[in-house]
Amino acid sequence: MKKYRGLCAMVGALMFVNGFPVQAQAPVVDLNNQELVQKLANLERVVNSRTRSQQRVQEQINELQDELSQIRGKIEEQNFQIEKILQRQRELLLAFDGQAQALTKTADDMPVEEPATNSSVPVAQASSEPESIVSSVDEEGEEGAYRAAVSLILQQRDTAAAIPALEAFAKEYPNSRFKPNAHYWLGQIFYNEKGWQKAKLHFGTLIGMYPESNKVPDATMKLGIIEKNLGNLSQARSYLNQVIQSFPDTTFAKMSQEQLNLL
Repeated sequence: MKKYRGLCAMVGALMFVNGFPVQAQAPVVDLNNQELVQKLANLERVVNSRTRSQQRVQEQINELQDELSQIRGKIEEQNFQIEKILQRQRELLLAFDGQAQALTKTADDMPVEEPATNSSVPVAQASSEPESIVSSVDEEGEEGAYRAAVSLILQQRDTAAAIPALEAFAKEYPNSRFKPNAHYWLGQIFYNEKGWQKAKLHFGTLIGMYPESNKVPDATMKLGIIEKNLGNLSQARSYLNQVIQSFPDTTFAKMSQEQLNLL
């Protein structure tokens, strides 16, 4: 240990005597290098320019997001208003359908004045009476079946039971005057449940087989909305324009135009 200390002392003395520097000198940086200063300035300008560009892009993105939110809000509001109109229209149709049935029932129940009987009329000529009675019974059964099926929708709100009841009615009474309405109600049930394909089937049957039905405008508009929901925009425009052209100045035409504006 003593030898080590002595050796260190000797080395220190020699370095002092010979004038060796004890500390290493720091590297010299030329702060007057104009080329380096220019490069730093250019780099700073590029960074600042990119920062400003990013800020402008972010501001534009924020503005677009705000506009998109406003558009979505307007679309949701319009859809809500349209749904309210459709609901009101369905209620009016239900009331109209019920009134029509009541009027029909009243007319059927009105007494018919029968001609005075003549004792000279042969008994054989009265044989046609049972046929009219059978016809009346059949008509009452037809109307009763239809009313029972519609009652499942209006009064009991049991659409699951109304579907087979309406389908059975349409099959059992293919020539019934209520059959167009049966297809309409089936289409409406599937439409409310978003069963688009089945709704299309019944609305299409109504339009194709019963073009004079007063429910054709509504069914045509619903077909347009269904095609829009399925992504078939060209077909949707075709149905909606058909309502506007065929039934102008009606509520269905106005609602169809609103739907077109959303496409």
